[in-house]
Amino acid sequence: MSRLIKTTLMGVLLTVMLGIVAAEAKADPVTFSTTGVFSISGTNVVNFTNIQGTTTVTFNGTTNPVNTPAGTSFGDLVVTTTVPANLLGPAIAGNFTLNFIQVSPAGAGSLVATLNGNLGFNQGIATLTFSTTTLSIGGFTYTVNPVYTIALPVTGVGGGAGTGTTTIQGTVVGSAVPEPTSMFLLGTGLLGVAGAVRRRFKR
Repeated sequence: MSRLIKTTLMGVLLTVMLGIVAAEAKADPVTFSTTGVFSISGTNVVNFTNIQGTTTVTFNGTTNPVNTPAGTSFGDLVVTTTVPANLLGPAIAGNFTLNFIQVSPAGAGSLVATLNGNLGFNQGIATLTFSTTTLSIGGFTYTVNPVYTIALPVTGVGGGAGTGTTTIQGTVVGSAVPEPTSMFLLGTGLLGVAGAVRRRFKR
C-alpha cells in the first residue's frame, strides 16, 4: 500500500514540475531594435554610381515591441536614383549586416547578407540574400527570408523621382529563458519534498 502511495506522490510531483516548466516556456513580449550597415560605406547609406547616374540605398531600422510568436518588420531598404528612366543603373554589390538589439533579456546579434544586381529607374532589380536566416538571443529566435527583391517603381519619370521601399519582413518566436537561479531553487525544492516523502514512508 505504501509503495502505491509513494508512486502516486512521485507522479504528482513530476506533473507539477512539468507544469511549471511549461508555464516558464509560454510566449512572452519582447522589445528589439535594428540597425544596418553596408560594407562599402560603413554606414546605413550607400551610393552606387555609373555613367548614367547614382542609385542610393538607405536602411531605416525599427524599434518593435511584439508578443511572440509574431510576424514583424525588421526595417526598410529605401532606394532612390538619379538614373534617367529605362537606362541601366549601376551595379549593386557588397555585404549588408542587419543588427538586432534585444532589450529584455538583453542581448544582440547580427545576420549578414549580400547585395547583387543593377538598379536604375524602370530598369533592373537587385537582391538581398542572407546566408544564415535565423538568430537566437536570450530564448527568442529571429528569422528572415533567404532573399528579398529590391526594385524601383516601373512608372513615372526618372531623374530622381523614383523611390522604392523593400521591407525586411520576418518572424520572432520564443520566450524568455528562465533564470538559472530560480530553476535551481525549484529543482532543489522538489528534491527536498521527494526526500521527505521517502523518509516518511520508510518510518
